[in-house]
Amino acid sequence: MITMIVCNEAVSTSVEKLPVVVEAALQDLNDYHTSTTIQLRKYLSRSLDVASEAILADLDNIEELLGKPVQVELASESGVDVALDTLVDLVNASHEVSNSVGSLLNDGENIRNVGKQLSREMDNLRRNLESGLNACTGQDRSLCNLIDSSGLRVTLRMDQFISDDRLSRLVDFKQQNFTETIRQARGEYLYIPQHVTRSSLEVRNQIRREVNKMRARIFDESRNIEASNSELIKQIDFARSLMDYATPHISFFEHVRWLIGIGTVLCILLIWLLLFGAISCRCGTCDDKVRRTLLCGAFMTCFISVVLWTVFIMALALSSHTEMLICRPLHDPNYSTIEAILETRMFLGKKLSVHLRDMFEKCRLNEPAYPAFGLGNAIKLEQLTSYWTWSNFNRIVLKLKVELKNLKIFTPYLQKQLHNVLYACGLNLTEHRVMIQGRILSKDLEALSDQLDKVTRQMTDRMTARSLETVVEIMQDLNVKRIKPLMKLQDMLLYKLAALELQVQPLQRQVNQSLSHLKTIQYYIDNQGDKIAQLKTKVYVDRLSNYLDQWRSHILSEMGSGVTKCRPLWDVLEGIKILLCNHFLGNLSGYWFATFLCCVILIICTPTAHILSLVYKKSSNIAKDASLLPVRSENPPSEVNEGESWHTPEPPPPPSQEEGWQ
Repeated sequence: MITMIVCNEAVSTSVEKLPVVVEAALQDLNDYHTSTTIQLRKYLSRSLDVASEAILADLDNIEELLGKPVQVELASESGVDVALDTLVDLVNASHEVSNSVGSLLNDGENIRNVGKQLSREMDNLRRNLESGLNACTGQDRSLCNLIDSSGLRVTLRMDQFISDDRLSRLVDFKQQNFTETIRQARGEYLYIPQHVTRSSLEVRNQIRREVNKMRARIFDESRNIEASNSELIKQIDFARSLMDYATPHISFFEHVRWLIGIGTVLCILLIWLLLFGAISCRCGTCDDKVRRTLLCGAFMTCFISVVLWTVFIMALALSSHTEMLICRPLHDPNYSTIEAILETRMFLGKKLSVHLRDMFEKCRLNEPAYPAFGLGNAIKLEQLTSYWTWSNFNRIVLKLKVELKNLKIFTPYLQKQLHNVLYACGLNLTEHRVMIQGRILSKDLEALSDQLDKVTRQMTDRMTARSLETVVEIMQDLNVKRIKPLMKLQDMLLYKLAALELQVQPLQRQVNQSLSHLKTIQYYIDNQGDKIAQLKTKVYVDRLSNYLDQWRSHILSEMGSGVTKCRPLWDVLEGIKILLCNHFLGNLSGYWFATFLCCVILIICTPTAHILSLVYKKSSNIAKDASLLPVRSENPPSEVNEGESWHTPEPPPPPSQEEGWQ
């Protein structure tokens, strides 16, 4: 009876909790599915945002990622950077040579001017000398004939040196735009990154637009998960409405069942009270009351047994149907019954995309929701993340090219100027040096003045001698003021010519090397430049594709193993199982089993009580007969045959305590 009370209350408590638990389970399922779909969509879209932002950043930084590598590779393969640096050194060297030649020509011009002035003075000197010598008479004539004035002229010639075309070209290099030409050649090389950026602007804009389109498309595709969420919400709302509709009926049924259970307990309690009352009457009252109590208990037991059997059958039927309709489908490892119910028109109206057995098993193992729920049918990640199937994207990426065929480092104008430098450096300085280092005058003016001075000392005609002495003084003055300074200028010019020769020869070799190197570089650029650009472009495109490949691998890996575990769904199912099968069905089974035991006990107690009532009835009759014996003893005694005498039987023993409890 105590078991019946406990089980009845436990069943009542579990039924009272059923609407709350089911509502909580439905709400948990709704919240879980909603959060799962939101997480999956955000994870898919946000990871693509990260990859696309990296792609867009690389598109903006194409100068560093594509332009500079092309420039560096071109420099490492052709040595164009070294050649251009050599050109800068060549420009500096040509400027130094140009300055030296300019200074040299200025000195030559000065020497020529001094020589012209000296030539005029020498002409005057020769005329004065000839007039003085012609004035000699008599015995002085023979002395004057010793002086030869015919060869007294300036022999130094600077016109060929000053008018040399090669020297003039060397001087003109500083005035020409040779430096600007070299700067333009360097600019063509240094401008390669900017050229790549500007030439690829349109293609990069198309790639940006295509990436944004794919982001929008994948975002729309991910909304299919939310569409499945809305369908689930509808089904949950439908299940909630069914539960709301059934809750009052369940509560009413449970209230009736609880009253029946309490009534059953009270009936059994009444029987036990009657039986215990009979035992109590046996201890302190007459046997007739005990018999009546036992008969009343047996009579009530008959009717109450019918009620108990009815309650037992109802409880057993409810328990068995609960076991068959609810618990067995819930404990079925294949969940075939639940799957069939969900596929009916009342719920989904279509076949499940994944078997419940596989889904719940994966959820029990706390695997990710994407493979567990079969979301691959709603959003096919394998196809969606196959970026190589994006035809427009791949077509536009193939348009990304870097063309170096128009890159002209060794331009015809630069080639012409270098050839001019090479031509100018081919001047014959030895010829100029031989011409310049000759005698300034055809005769030694100092020796001639000494000879003339000696002649004048020996002359007898003092007037003629004085005129010749004046010529001697002029000669000496010219020698000091004109000839010797001019000789110093001549020596300085020769020194500068020697220094210029030391400068021109390295410059000539440098120009030859630059011409050869630049021709090789331009040939390499014309024939291999596009291949270098294609290789570096492929590396750059592979870098962009690598972001999408990492995004795909990350999505497939995380969706398949990392994000949104489905263990909460298994916990909801386990909670429903525990409530219905353990708390409700277990206690209901305990209730009908206790009822069955009570029925069996009543089956035993009913005939026992009836037998005891008969026993107490006989005992009561014997007691009455015994009370009549003293009245008969007043009559005279008579002899009685000993063989025919009888004895009053002994009264029956009192009922045992065990029989009284029964």
